[in-house]
Amino acid sequence: MNEAGRGVAWFGFTGMIEPDGVGRIAGALNAAVNGGVGTVHLSFSSNGGYVADGIYLHNHIRALPLHLVIYNTGSVGSIAVSVFLAAHERYCSRHAMFMVHPTTMSAESMSARRLQSALDAALADDDRTDNILRQYSSIPEDVLAARRHSEVHISPGRALEFGLVQGVREFALPQGQHIVQI
Repeated sequence: MNEAGRGVAWFGFTGMIEPDGVGRIAGALNAAVNGGVGTVHLSFSSNGGYVADGIYLHNHIRALPLHLVIYNTGSVGSIAVSVFLAAHERYCSRHAMFMVHPTTMSAESMSARRLQSALDAALADDDRTDNILRQYSSIPEDVLAARRHSEVHISPGRALEFGLVQGVREFALPQGQHIVQI
């Protein structure tokens, strides 16, 4: 039991931030809340996915009456960084990496108007992502500006400096605890 007298759960997730993966994460967290769990530890690795799904999951996590401790145990990139930042406590392995980049889109066989609409949507998604990065970290403005044009890789030391994590530590399941891969 944690300090609030409620249980602790341990989960692992590796995969894309897309409807199925987001549904599994949200479902596991919902079940934990419904089961009286107060703290969840999540071993997390994701290269990203869809911005809308990531924004949804970020907001959903922030709305739950749950203390989420998340660990980057591999790579957390793209919109998965926004999901990662929803947690109350954030850590990463010394071998982990973060990556942020501009929103991408495919321009195959689009009319000029459709292309402009897709561009406007991508720029709006970049703004939404930047807002989360600013609110829950202290990534410098020059790094945020650079991510609008190319991939920016962030090492564990820089992640600590930028406030993405509270510490560089390895995920370790305590003896006798159960972990569920979601």
